[in-house]
Amino acid sequence: MRTNHALFITILAIGAGVLICGCTGLTGDDAPDRTNGTPIEAPAGGSLTIGEVLARDGNFSTLIHAIDAAGLEGALAGPGPYTIFAPTDEAFGRLPDTAMEELFGDPKGNLAEILLYHMAPDEYTASDLAANDTVATVQGNPVAVGASGGNLAVNAAEVVRADIPAVNGVIHAIDAVMIPPDVTLQAMNETAADATANATD
Repeated sequence: MRTNHALFITILAIGAGVLICGCTGLTGDDAPDRTNGTPIEAPAGGSLTIGEVLARDGNFSTLIHAIDAAGLEGALAGPGPYTIFAPTDEAFGRLPDTAMEELFGDPKGNLAEILLYHMAPDEYTASDLAANDTVATVQGNPVAVGASGGNLAVNAAEVVRADIPAVNGVIHAIDAVMIPPDVTLQAMNETAADATANATD
């Protein structure tokens, strides 16, 4: 009888172990990665955070570098939900080199302010955004939202890919870096002044 009792407990323990192992998904290096150069997107209800989706996509390396420099990577791993207006690498490439140097020279100041201006508390899908005139940001200043002819814009930035899902929110890729109204970049002012001077010569 004792042997049967011990055997029964052993079978239960093995069965529980099999169930636990069978319910856990692949994480980390074992997770699916990009194939054929196509950016990966987390499936609806998937297990990738906003930061992980951005990192795996391949079009946001400058944004990821900026987030790391500003020490904001933890925010994108939090429970959220958040909406991220994510400038692509091409969008960052449109900024003057001097502006990029200025931003990365002050990562906890203006760079952090600009990044927080691209983050909204709560989750806004493209249809949610289209139904609003403005959306509050974590930085404090709201962004203006405009929808026309199927196109969606946030401030002057066009949404080039909408509704990229993550477990803790949603990402909208944009084609420009948005500058909050209370942030002044000396490099941008100098570039604007040079352009005005050249136009009047």
